[in-house]
Amino acid sequence: MKHLSIKDLALTMIGVVLFLLTLLSSPLLFAEGAMDDFSPDKIVAELKPSLDLNDQQVKDLTAALGEMGKTLHVLIEKEEANKEEDPNEFIKGVKQAQSDYQKKLKGILNDAQLQTCNELREEAIMDMMKDLAEIKLLDIQPKVGFSDEQLEKLVPVMATSMRGFMKVAWEHAGKHLRLRQKIKVAKQLKHIQSDAQKQV
Repeated sequence: MKHLSIKDLALTMIGVVLFLLTLLSSPLLFAEGAMDDFSPDKIVAELKPSLDLNDQQVKDLTAALGEMGKTLHVLIEKEEANKEEDPNEFIKGVKQAQSDYQKKLKGILNDAQLQTCNELREEAIMDMMKDLAEIKLLDIQPKVGFSDEQLEKLVPVMATSMRGFMKVAWEHAGKHLRLRQKIKVAKQLKHIQSDAQKQV
């Protein structure tokens, strides 16, 4: 399995952030060209019927997405140009862009719309995790020898585990952790792994 460099991991996380924020289902968001297919107009058009957005909300949400997209684009270009720069600063910039967007989102959507948005986003993330889990399991199936029926049951287990790891990783990305914090994170990851192993 190929090991990701800090830069690759950061770019992958940008893809994840964009996915989390925009509900796009395209796996292209995980490629280095994560911004290539980022279109606020199309994204909001897809969200409009599900969230029952009015014209002002469409306008405000499109603007907020566009601003976030520009910020992430600048961060990516800066990171690619300054390869010796501390990647933690890059990650902090991405997380700040995410935080700023979420604050704007709360001001644009009402409580019911925001809840629906969060639910749709989580469903979309889990669908993506299941797709990635299935690809990985299909890759190892000939070596391990489990049946197609077993593979089908393993997909949601692995997807839930991957989702848990992603949450913990992103929560602590870009932070300088003290020993006690590192131990806490290690316990969280071990708990996720243990739950998955029991189900497997």
